[in-house]
Amino acid sequence: MEELELLLSRTREAARLLVQCDTDTVNHTLCHVADQMEAATDEILAANAEDLARMQPDNPKYDRLRLTPDRIRDIATGIRQVATLPSPIGKTLCHRTLPNGLVVEKVSVPFGTVGVVYEARPNVTADVFALCLKSGNACVLKGGSDAHCSNLAITTVIHRALCDCQSFASHFPEGDPTQLVRLLPPGRESTNLLLQAR
Repeated sequence: MEELELLLSRTREAARLLVQCDTDTVNHTLCHVADQMEAATDEILAANAEDLARMQPDNPKYDRLRLTPDRIRDIATGIRQVATLPSPIGKTLCHRTLPNGLVVEKVSVPFGTVGVVYEARPNVTADVFALCLKSGNACVLKGGSDAHCSNLAITTVIHRALCDCQSFASHFPEGDPTQLVRLLPPGRESTNLLLQAR
């Protein structure tokens, strides 16, 4: 439990560093992650096969869990689409001047760290990562145990790709931005920790 709390604190620290990255660097990094996701199709499918082997094909979750080359291509396309979206960071949402001359502005800023609990849909791992990175947030992911091998493989590809992008990785201690994407182990203990985390 203490080890998980330490990992979560490192993710929070990484989130603070992420805001130093400019939009072009983030977009380039997202596109590189998408490319690497497609390049690692065989690796991801092998991990997915391990998950599928533990589930009966007539289980309603089976098709949601199953990845194919087309589904991995769709995941990569989704990441690239996120890269084309305008950055939500630093947008002035409200601007007014009070009668005493004081200027008041409401400006969009990142949450910092976003935690997500989800079931046997490994595509969610990549979707949440992409949306969080684009919006300047780190993410803590808690997928279902049914998809753990698949989620781990996708997270591994993301970590490798983040480290590949030197202009991105240079913003983090020792060039290691992997703390931005934390996949918690399966089991209720880590779910409870995430639900109680600050």
